[in-house]
Amino acid sequence: MKTTTEKANSSRGEFHAVLRRTAGGLYQAQYSAEFNPENPDARELPDFHLSSTMADAQVWVEQMALGMGYSRVIWDSLPDA
Repeated sequence: MKTTTEKANSSRGEFHAVLRRTAGGLYQAQYSAEFNPENPDARELPDFHLSSTMADAQVWVEQMALGMGYSRVIWDSLPDA
């Protein structure tokens, strides 16, 4: 766990993601997408977001997760700055 973003009064728990720098110099945030939001444990699919900067990738994932009702984002892995 290297960094988190928190939101008060959320009931979905923590959203885990990994951020890597790709060979092309882009940043790829990888996480599990929910197949069925009403039953998130039923099935998860891999998903990702590409950005030109590390900060843009982090902001995008954090806003998406918080908007879905997660309490915070936990970055399980971040590239070296």
